Amino acid sequence: MKSEITRIIAPFQKVPPKSFWYPIGALILMLVYLHVGSDAFFTKQLAGRLFEHASPNRIGYWAVLYQFASAFVILLLVPIGLLKLTGEFRLKDLGFGLGDWKLGLWVIILGWIFISLAGGVGAGSMEDFRAEYPLARAAVESPARFVIYQLAYGLLYYTAWEGFFRGLLQLGLCGSLGPWGAMLFQTATSTLLHIGKPQLEIWAALVAGMLFGLIVLRCRSIWPLVCVHWGLGLTTDLSCAFASGSFS
Repeated sequence: MKSEITRIIAPFQKVPPKSFWYPIGALILMLVYLHVGSDAFFTKQLAGRLFEHASPNRIGYWAVLYQFASAFVILLLVPIGLLKLTGEFRLKDLGFGLGDWKLGLWVIILGWIFISLAGGVGAGSMEDFRAEYPLARAAVESPARFVIYQLAYGLLYYTAWEGFFRGLLQLGLCGSLGPWGAMLFQTATSTLLHIGKPQLEIWAALVAGMLFGLIVLRCRSIWPLVCVHWGLGLTTDLSCAFASGSFS
């Protein structure tokens, strides 16, 4: 029995430990985010204590802002803090520097035209997208509330999303899984987190995972992707809100 167990374990002893603990740690953080970082968790567990007499729309607004902030803390600040303790990575190596900023500018310009504007405007013509976005209906009740919502969307949520999947996860695993293996892993995990969204968005997430993965390998920076992704979220919200007559 002991010899059989040794034979099973032997191939894994040659694999760098990071190939195990890094993906496992990432999956744990994703599960924590899904469990305690969602707007549903806020609505069920926290809203009654914080907003006892608030309207459902106001609670929904703060629930989504809570989700954005949770993503920033759980998917970005926590793993960065843990990596800082190990001293194994520099943030610049994980895409948090400027990288090839000249190419990055072209990514932003072309991405806004062909992804952000085209995708956002197209989303407004689809019923399932209009039912989903904006995530917080109260965000369009006033210009100030909409601006706050969009700033949180980009600076907290999209920075956390691109920083976690394309930066920490993909670039962090390139050394042990290789560039293609790391890209496929982040694409699979980021696509799965879209389950429950409109069907077309799930498939678009699969394509975007590969495309954005290739871009971050070339640019060595997440910031162009944050800008494009944020632009898509903004134009989707505007398009869906106008199409459904939600703006007050």
